[in-house]
Amino acid sequence: MAESIRKFIESRRSRWEELEAAIQSLERGRLSASELVGLARLYREATADLARLQTFQSQDGLENDLVIYLNHVVARAYSQIYRSSPPRMASLWRFLRSGFPATFRETLPWTLLALSVFAIGLIYGFVTAISDSSFVALIVPPQLIQQVEEGTVWFDSILAAKPLASSLIMTNNISISFLAFALGITFGLGTLYLMVFNGLMVGTLSGLCYTHGLSVPFWSFVLPHGVIELAAIFIAGGAGFLMGGALLFPGDLPRKDALLKRARQAGRLILGCVPLLVIAGIVEAFFSPLHIHVGFKFGMAGLLLALLLCYLLLSTLTPDTPGQSFLVRQGQSNIE
Repeated sequence: MAESIRKFIESRRSRWEELEAAIQSLERGRLSASELVGLARLYREATADLARLQTFQSQDGLENDLVIYLNHVVARAYSQIYRSSPPRMASLWRFLRSGFPATFRETLPWTLLALSVFAIGLIYGFVTAISDSSFVALIVPPQLIQQVEEGTVWFDSILAAKPLASSLIMTNNISISFLAFALGITFGLGTLYLMVFNGLMVGTLSGLCYTHGLSVPFWSFVLPHGVIELAAIFIAGGAGFLMGGALLFPGDLPRKDALLKRARQAGRLILGCVPLLVIAGIVEAFFSPLHIHVGFKFGMAGLLLALLLCYLLLSTLTPDTPGQSFLVRQGQSNIE
């Protein structure tokens, strides 16, 4: 029996040493994808060998040091294979690169609903503003109306304090987006109001500028940052409608479970909106108010819109799921 144990140990020792070397490479972050698959196989073999050695130990008094050594190697392999991945910038990058666009496409009808509601408010505000000046005073602050009536625009002042303006703009837009999302809990009614009101405000301002011959300055200011800013607000509104829809139409699920399921999607949408609003805030403070040819500003708006649509509609990579083990995320089918 001792001879068979010796032969077993000699036949398997090289595989244990190979596993130990692979673990050391993995701990240094130098293991390739193909080597990761091999590590999973070596780990399974080592766990079976350890069980066999423990049987030999109990029956034939096998030296304890060898069992301790292999147990240590297996434990190190286990800690690497099944360790949780810590939060890293790479995980956030993968989400922004592919997870957020994928969620956007999954929930696109709700975003289009927010866009439609906004458009209704905008059209109504524009048509009413050019036909009834008293309506404008109900929506637009008096000092702003006075500036437009004097033939000037209000956004020139942004140039005087760009960093501060950028910070305030980003904070305001992010607050509105989170509010649009949170109001979904009111069965979507709060989100509906916010989308209509924001559309009404933009429509009324555009109508006011139109009646005073300031449409080109107005739209050349709004569109460069607005293509990103409004898109993010529509997505946030869609997240709110997504939550409201879960409460109104839970389907086969209990209302609570439907809400929790939709809330996860809505949360991903809101998280993805934040960097978009940061970019929009920077553009609004540093580029939109510039006194340059309007054709260049409209061209920039078109370019930013094209880039945004490519990002949201054409990103196809699937992100890793947070919380999976290191090796499961890189070769799950080979490990399980």
